[in-house]
Amino acid sequence: MPNPNTIIQRLVEKDQDSLNELYDTYSRHLSILLTKTGTDPINHERIMMQVFQLIWSSPTILSKDKHLSVAITKLCLTLIKGNYPRVS
Repeated sequence: MPNPNTIIQRLVEKDQDSLNELYDTYSRHLSILLTKTGTDPINHERIMMQVFQLIWSSPTILSKDKHLSVAITKLCLTLIKGNYPRVS
């Protein structure tokens, strides 16, 4: 994967391939994260979709952290803390 600044710039330019690359690279990581946090599996797809919709609508959100993986993880965790129930 190219450096984070290149990905962010491509996202700002609305390059759909860059979003697909991000999804392909990080979807498994997010799926594991959602499972480990006890998020109800029913909500996994919805949360992942929201993560990538937020990135698409505001790609500079990824520039808050040095690594894309950290920024995407924080974004996902923020969404999890929202309205999504945990599995007991």
